[in-house]
Amino acid sequence: MAIVGPLSRFFGKDEEHAVRLRAGVDAWRKDLVSSVAERVGAQLEWDETSDTAFESDLGESGWTALRLFAFYAERSDLEWPDTVPTLPEFDTTWRAAADDKFSKSLYGQLLAAEMWLPGEFPVTIRAPRPDGDAAEIGSLKVLADQLLWLNQRTFQADQDEIATWLEMAADAGGPFLMATRRGYAALRAAVDVAQANAVPLILKQ
Repeated sequence: MAIVGPLSRFFGKDEEHAVRLRAGVDAWRKDLVSSVAERVGAQLEWDETSDTAFESDLGESGWTALRLFAFYAERSDLEWPDTVPTLPEFDTTWRAAADDKFSKSLYGQLLAAEMWLPGEFPVTIRAPRPDGDAAEIGSLKVLADQLLWLNQRTFQADQDEIATWLEMAADAGGPFLMATRRGYAALRAAVDVAQANAVPLILKQ
């Protein structure tokens, strides 16, 4: 599930708890800003009081399929699987690229990150989330660009066609390309809302 909105809402148990978390999220953001380059930190601004609340369901295996598809799209020596594998980590080529944070990939923000913040910066940031769990954090603008490139280099689908993909199944062990399309359409919808409202996007596994 891709969740769009203030981080205090994502981590809060209810609306009242979210309000209480705002100060903590703001302190977390300031710590993050202080730990990155000045030009990156200057972009990490969003409104934690925003009422933006959007969820986009990638399906059971849409996220796995989409990431594998992006990985295979750059590797002519690899064939797409017919069905979605349980874990991409079983692939030794994937593991080697993951260890390098997919730094050589055109789709590094899609492959490496699991939370994206407003701004445009080419690298991902390894840091604790507000709840303390470590995460790879990326840029919303760069993620949007990479999703666009992926479509241009593969499906070449227009907006109307992509919208129909939201109805496709993305079952565990199901058809790979169908799950990829569902994952792509759902993530793209979430990115569009996040960019339009300048708020974070985070995946809930």
